[in-house]
Amino acid sequence: MELVKLKVEGFKKIKEIELDIADVNILVGANGSGKSSVLQSAHLSCCLMRQADKVVLNSTSTVGVEQLDYLPTDDYKTLGHGTNWGNKAATPSSKLTLTFKKDDGTLVTASCELRSARNAGISISGNIPNDLSSLLRQKKKFFSAYIPGISGVPNKEERRSRKVILKACSFGDSNVILRNALLLLKEEDPANIEKIENWLSNIIDPVSIKVGHDDDKDLHVHCSIIYQGLERPIELAGTGFLQLIQIFCYVLLFKPGVLLIDEPDIHLHPNVQEKLAGVLAKIARDQRMKVLMTTHSPFIVRGAPVDAKVYWLQDGVKNSDDRPAVELAIGWGAFGKKAILLSEDGNTVHLRKIIAQWSEVDRNVAFYPGSGFKALPTPKQAKEIHDALGGKFKIIVHRDRDALTDEEVTRLVAEYQAEGIHLWFPQESDVESYFCQPNFIEGFLGCALVDAENFLNGVLDNQQPIREQFNSQRAALNQELYKQGGSPTNDDVWNQFAPRPLRGAKGKYILGQLQNSIGQHRFSKALILGSTLNGQVALDLKHKIEQILAEV
Repeated sequence: MELVKLKVEGFKKIKEIELDIADVNILVGANGSGKSSVLQSAHLSCCLMRQADKVVLNSTSTVGVEQLDYLPTDDYKTLGHGTNWGNKAATPSSKLTLTFKKDDGTLVTASCELRSARNAGISISGNIPNDLSSLLRQKKKFFSAYIPGISGVPNKEERRSRKVILKACSFGDSNVILRNALLLLKEEDPANIEKIENWLSNIIDPVSIKVGHDDDKDLHVHCSIIYQGLERPIELAGTGFLQLIQIFCYVLLFKPGVLLIDEPDIHLHPNVQEKLAGVLAKIARDQRMKVLMTTHSPFIVRGAPVDAKVYWLQDGVKNSDDRPAVELAIGWGAFGKKAILLSEDGNTVHLRKIIAQWSEVDRNVAFYPGSGFKALPTPKQAKEIHDALGGKFKIIVHRDRDALTDEEVTRLVAEYQAEGIHLWFPQESDVESYFCQPNFIEGFLGCALVDAENFLNGVLDNQQPIREQFNSQRAALNQELYKQGGSPTNDDVWNQFAPRPLRGAKGKYILGQLQNSIGQHRFSKALILGSTLNGQVALDLKHKIEQILAEV
């Protein structure tokens, strides 16, 4: 009997979502996208199906709050989607449906519906066919095991009973009882500890776990970790070690049909994250278990086997199951965003500072740094990026204006626009130029406007280095845009820049000169980046992004 499909309806963030289940299944998406809601719904429902007196059609059972082996919140009525659970038929509820494939290939389905009970507890109705009772209805066997994460262990643990250990771990509280869980596994079969050590060795260097308790002498359980020749008590082990031990402990402690892991990447190095996915895949096959985990990590996704299912959740629905597109999006930090801004700048701190002025714009834009305008994607390459991401993001390319004429800017914008891509140029030479305007200098320094203009003119009056930089830029542009000849002369273009506020100078250059002339304690990159902008810097960029987002 193999779990092949899971469907959640009306639980927290999830209105309705259905997932085909492989050995390893990964849910990705922004915070609040519904990833954890899927895991919590599955675990709560599986616990209730096991604990209820009966789960049959046209009948309800109640499980009291004190009996529950798992509860995401004491205020359980709020677990409904967009509304509280009701306590009568046809009132708001949450529903889980599990579909299994039998050995002969036929499908069989179990379902349960959850509401508030009239008294303290949760009411459950639904249907579990006889074929699935042995999987879902055993009092001493958990079909699901849920791991919400670990944040360290206490310095001491008193010996606990098996029932207390299992209940605490089912609630996700293994961090307060991890020594006891390891001791229970060792007493049930010493090979259990060896299995955990072997799984660990496939991810990190060899590790040994020592755990023991003498009922006649000891009040507390003793547990230590031996790693790279050093033995230390488990409370001094790194949180990443504990995270891995916890995961493997749950596999053996519950022998679940589905292991639910919430963000295992939080405390793990990228190399470990990548290996973990592969080890879990092997364990899933060996144990005939399914793994369903959430992550923000591209390394977890990258390390998953080729047959793993990767789902992108957004606003409580399945946005995509196109794995290549999901891998691109998660690698670019684009989840929860509507646009990706590809910048020619390798360091995008000034660009990010500008966009951070406008919270609604900021929360919808992901940044991707570049290495100069020559490395920017061509219009066709930008279109390929757009398509590879499933067409789910607007692509904005940032290129510095530098020594480009207005006609050349218009030409380049049109080339990108023909491919459905947005090309943005700063009004002056580059992004840094927005921080070189007299009005900005005036407000930043708290000086008179005339003083700000004098500071700026003191830099611009030294035209030789500015003109040399301009000539260098024009040489590169002529190679790019006029391979067959016909470019305007440098003098003609230079004259077009003379009336502009910065007279053709690059903002990067001006900022450095202002820092030297005004003084680093009054005007520096660090001070600018640490300041609070007034929302009026680079309004042309704000308006362009707002227009683009309005198209989404």
